[in-house]
Amino acid sequence: MNELIFALLNQESQQAEYDQKKLRALTLAWSRYGYHGNVIEHNNIDQLLTEAAHTSARYCLIQHVGHVIDEQWYLSHWRQEGFYQGIQRIISGPDFLVAGEPIVTEHDTCGLNTDCLLVNLACYRQLAHPKFGDTKTKNHCVTHHAGWHFIQASFEHNLPLIRFGESINNCRFDLAKESQNNQFDQLIGLPVDKIDDTKGLSRAQTEFIQRIKKQLNNAQKGAFLFNIESYQDLVQTNNNPLDAVFSVAAGFKPYRILFTQGFHENTHVVLFDYSLKALEIRRYIIEHWDGNNFPDFVRQLFKHFPEPEVFYQLWYGATPSTLDWHDMESLWQQELEKWGGPEAFQTHWQQCRQLPHQYLHCDLLQDRQNLLKALSEYNASYIWWSNAFFTIYSHWHYSAAERKAHYLDWITELSNTAPNCQINGADHNNIAVNSLSAQQYFQVFNQQQYDQLTPQKHHHIEMLF
Repeated sequence: MNELIFALLNQESQQAEYDQKKLRALTLAWSRYGYHGNVIEHNNIDQLLTEAAHTSARYCLIQHVGHVIDEQWYLSHWRQEGFYQGIQRIISGPDFLVAGEPIVTEHDTCGLNTDCLLVNLACYRQLAHPKFGDTKTKNHCVTHHAGWHFIQASFEHNLPLIRFGESINNCRFDLAKESQNNQFDQLIGLPVDKIDDTKGLSRAQTEFIQRIKKQLNNAQKGAFLFNIESYQDLVQTNNNPLDAVFSVAAGFKPYRILFTQGFHENTHVVLFDYSLKALEIRRYIIEHWDGNNFPDFVRQLFKHFPEPEVFYQLWYGATPSTLDWHDMESLWQQELEKWGGPEAFQTHWQQCRQLPHQYLHCDLLQDRQNLLKALSEYNASYIWWSNAFFTIYSHWHYSAAERKAHYLDWITELSNTAPNCQINGADHNNIAVNSLSAQQYFQVFNQQQYDQLTPQKHHHIEMLF
C-alpha cells in the first residue's frame, strides 16, 4: 500500500505522561507489522491531515495513541479478510471522504470515533481541506461529536460515509479507554504471571491481554513448522557457495537459503533459537523425515512432541487437536509450489539433511556469545534472524529505546565478528534488512538519522514479518 500514509493522533490525556508513552509505543509497534512507511504525529486531526495532504499519499490512516492493529494469520485459501485487506477493499471501492465507525446518539447527534479513521486525501484536497469538526457542547450536553463536519461535507458532496465493518474491527483494539485506576497501563511490562487479574479492564483491554498472554507464556517453547513470510528476499549475493548458514529454527527458509546461495558437501547448518523445543523439533525433522508428505509427518511430530509441552505457532484458531488437516495439506502444497514440485523439494532436502548440523540455544537480545563465536569460524556465511528483535515479548518487556539498544549491540558485535557474513532479517522497527554484508550494513546504519516515525530502509527486497 504505497499510496497509504499512517498518522498518529497524540492528544493530551489525563493519564500520566509515562503511561501515555507506553500506549504510544504499543500503537507504533503493532503498526509496524503491516506498515513500514513514515508516520506523521500531531495532537490535532486537522493538522495531521494538512501535513498528510502535502505528501504524495492518496490515503491517510489515522490512529490515536492506544489504538492497536492486531492482524491475524489467516490462510490464503480461506479468503478471510483481515485489517489491511479490509482497508484495501474500501480503497478499491467508490470515492469517499472518510471511513471509520460513526457515533450516533439518542439525541440524533452524530460524529466519528477517532480511535481509527481512513481519510481519502484525494477527496480531502478536492474539497479544499475541510475541517474535521471538533466536539461542541451546550449546557453541558454534546451537540456535535468529533468529526461532524466531515460527515456534513460528505453528505453535501454525495460521498458515502463508509463503515469499517466486522472484518476490520475484529483485528483492532482501542486500549486507550480508561480502566479503573488506569489498571491497564500499570500492567504493561509486568511478568506474565503478574497479569492474571483483569478485573476493571475494558473489554478491548481484556481481550488484548488474553491474546498476547498466549505468546508471552509460550513463545520460549514455540515452534514454527512453516515460514509466514515469503522467500522473495533470498536473492543471490555471492557467487561462491556458503561455508555455513545460520538461521532461526523456523520452517524451511534455512534450506531455501542454501538453495539460492549455493553450498558444498561440508557446508554447516547452524540453527539457533530462544525456544529449545524449536531446536529439538528441527533436529527430529532432519533425522527422521525423508522430505515426502510433510502433513503426515506432522501427525507424528504432534505425538512425539505433544501440547502443552510444545507451543505450535499455527494459523488463526488452530491447535494440534483442532486444526483442519485440509489446511495443513494446502500449506504444504503451497510450499512445494515454491520449490517447483515435490521431486525438486525432496531432492534438495535429501542433500541438505546430510550436511553437518549444529543446534544453539540462545537469545539474541540477551545471550548471543556462543552464536557469535560460531560465526567467527566461517568466512563465507549467511545469517537469517527473522524478526527476533521485534516480537510481542520484546514489545511488552522493552521500550523502543531498549529494543534499539539491543539491536545496535547485535549489529555492532556481528560486524566485528563476521564482517563478510551476508545478513537477512528485520531490525528493531521490523523493517527488512537484506542483500548486504554485516560490515556494509553497520556502516550505512550509522550514517542516517532515524526514529520510530521515520525508520531506516536498507534492503533490496521489502518484506513483511
